[in-house]
Amino acid sequence: MTPESTSHLPIEPKSHSLRPARILAAAAGALLLVSAIAPLAIAQTPTLLVLRAVPVQKGKKVGGSAAALPPLIQADIQEIKLDQKKAPVTAFEPLLRGSHTLQLMVVLDSSQMLGAKGQFEDIENFLHSLPANVVIGVGWMLQGNVKVVQDFTTDRELVYKAFVPQTREQAANPKNDNGNPYSCLKQLAYHWPDADPAKLRAVLVFTDGITRSNGQSQGGDQLNPDVEGASQALQKNGIVPYPFYWLDPIVPDPNRNEGGSLEGQQNFSQLTTNTGGAPLYDGMFAPGSLTPLLNKLYSILASEAVVTVTAPYPAGKFEIMDIKSSRDDIAIFGPDKVFIGNATSKK
Repeated sequence: MTPESTSHLPIEPKSHSLRPARILAAAAGALLLVSAIAPLAIAQTPTLLVLRAVPVQKGKKVGGSAAALPPLIQADIQEIKLDQKKAPVTAFEPLLRGSHTLQLMVVLDSSQMLGAKGQFEDIENFLHSLPANVVIGVGWMLQGNVKVVQDFTTDRELVYKAFVPQTREQAANPKNDNGNPYSCLKQLAYHWPDADPAKLRAVLVFTDGITRSNGQSQGGDQLNPDVEGASQALQKNGIVPYPFYWLDPIVPDPNRNEGGSLEGQQNFSQLTTNTGGAPLYDGMFAPGSLTPLLNKLYSILASEAVVTVTAPYPAGKFEIMDIKSSRDDIAIFGPDKVFIGNATSKK
């Protein structure tokens, strides 16, 4: 057989049979690649953020995270990023009197006598001033948990009935020990009574902020791990904390650890720095009247805005947030990390 008669016989059939296979393999590879990329490209999750402006001078915040300015406006926000990816703003409205329901859980410390001298009247006046889009619940710190005694409601009278003053004997009873206020907040965060992602969440907690279960006070720049755990839990569940410093003005029990100087206040600052909250205290001692600090809280709430962004991630991811202000004289304050989609977390 001559070379001319055999040169194409083994090659031609092989070439025709492999071409479709190669095309199919390339198509399958492309399909796999697209399917892997598609979820990331398609994920666009509306996410609610509660933000406010705080004054700055030379790049540093002035007056701490509790400092309030006139209401934040959308033009103040230059850019919002979630894990370094832009999250466009799609809606903007005030927190109070807006269209979103704000769930405010008022938490009282079972180890304190708050209310024994009329302080509940100050709290009731504050709650009465809040608009109709704020629903209120009541709970008590008890043995490391929050016992909810009134579910969220718009009926203020039902809320007021849940405010029952503690006697000195009740507050001193070991059975009524709070068991660590930050363990209580962590438990509340993971067992929030209403997990509706369309509703906003906040907690107003009255306590001295001291972690007696540790057996030692936190000092200097040392971070309290209990506070850090509560901070993470609150961020994961989109709960903004407003801790109010209250310590009974009575002779302390010599058998009970009263913490170090300003320990509770330092813990409050640590709790609110990363969560977008605000500490409510005035010096070393509990206030004679709660009204001035509650008025301060109202001004903070009135300055806050609900900002809806389109997050470039699927719901349930926990991402770092970075916000740029369009002004040199303010920074925009909110939580360090955001749970995409505003669902609640169980861990």
